[in-house]
Amino acid sequence: MQRLFLAILLSVCAFSFSARADNGLPPPDQIVLTVTEEAWVETETARVIMQVKSLITDANAGDVAANPLAILDKVALGHWRMTSSHRRQTDTGFEELVVVAEARLAKNLLAGLYDRAKDASEKGRLVRVAQIDFTPSLREREMTATKLRQAVYARAAAEAKAVTAQFPEQGFRVHQVQFQGGPRPMVMAAQSRGKVRTMRAEAAEADAGSGQQVSERMVLSATVVIAAPGQK
Repeated sequence: MQRLFLAILLSVCAFSFSARADNGLPPPDQIVLTVTEEAWVETETARVIMQVKSLITDANAGDVAANPLAILDKVALGHWRMTSSHRRQTDTGFEELVVVAEARLAKNLLAGLYDRAKDASEKGRLVRVAQIDFTPSLREREMTATKLRQAVYARAAAEAKAVTAQFPEQGFRVHQVQFQGGPRPMVMAAQSRGKVRTMRAEAAEADAGSGQQVSERMVLSATVVIAAPGQK
């Protein structure tokens, strides 16, 4: 009779644990919570895209092809990267070289950018600003993402400390931190968003002289498991 009772008791316990697992419930000695942190990605630089169109003649063919980006350093000194280069025939039958290049420039270099592009243009060559984009750079985003992860770790440690204070005999600790998809920029309404959008070239020129810092809000969430020692 005693053996039968023990077998029934073990079966009930096993069924109870299995039911909790099937329902997605954590074991009794685990605490699962979601932690969310936010931060602002700030930038004082802009991604500037320039286009240079140069007519190719027998007299200047070598100079045009040799260093098509040299003229851009006169417009704004920066680390210019050529992203496109091709030759085409104009409507008038001449051949021209079209070069597109970009660089990230500090905001103090943006004031007067259009005037300098106009000054760099001459007969047979057109220099123009194609786009000014104030979106933060990848490096700036990664730096903010690192700060967000550190904030999540700190929150997880603080939660474990609070649980331990309530149940000191259990020895709870942070068992797992699982990030949910990585940091992500938040899309906000146009009238209130902190994220600075790609602007038309004319509007960007007006803003460039204001010296105002632009930002992008980033959010990071993680599932934190706080467990007693020995739990998997």
